[in-house]
Amino acid sequence: MNELQILEHNEVRVMTTEQLADAYGCDSRNIKQNFNNNKERFEEGKHYFRLEGAELKAFKRQVENIDLPLSRFASTVYLWTKRGAARHSKMLGTDRAWDVFDELEENYFNPTKNLTPAEYLLYQAKRMVENERAIRAANARLDSVDDRLQKVESRQMTIDKNYYTIVGYANLHGIKGVNRDKAAKLGRKAANLSRQNGYEVGREYDAKYGTVQTYHTDILEMIF
Repeated sequence: MNELQILEHNEVRVMTTEQLADAYGCDSRNIKQNFNNNKERFEEGKHYFRLEGAELKAFKRQVENIDLPLSRFASTVYLWTKRGAARHSKMLGTDRAWDVFDELEENYFNPTKNLTPAEYLLYQAKRMVENERAIRAANARLDSVDDRLQKVESRQMTIDKNYYTIVGYANLHGIKGVNRDKAAKLGRKAANLSRQNGYEVGREYDAKYGTVQTYHTDILEMIF
């Protein structure tokens, strides 16, 4: 196998279809055919990256000074990750493909193998920053989903624009810690205040709790 030109995309070590075919001793058409016949076994972002448009132009600029077999007129380019390369080696099923993938896994797809201690620390630091960013983004998405869910629950548990259940009102106003026991206690207080102040107590069906009572916002403001 010829010495490979190292390629990375989104800080992931990758190979072009032509590089993979050359390494496995087959034609690039075999790689493309195996992919087209088994697309359900490949997941984008996990086994490969599909580049086109502005992203492809940026990649071509990145490799324009590298001796890489890549057509300047290609409108789409596939970049294969370690998992994608492994899947192709299994599909080809030749001794060479198996042996070459073992070598790729040990050397090419192991970017930390030949790093100096300082380079390895820098690599680890970069990975930690990436993971932290991913975690923050995931938490932000979860918070957004939770906010939308609370608003939906509040609307579902409302008899009209002035009446809410205890839990619905708490969710709508971001009041934490209103569990079932506390909601029942506050409900008894709201029911007494409603009678004392001449407010009707409503009823609403909730899929989680069955029939629940709703109270006017004037009453709910008194108990919260």
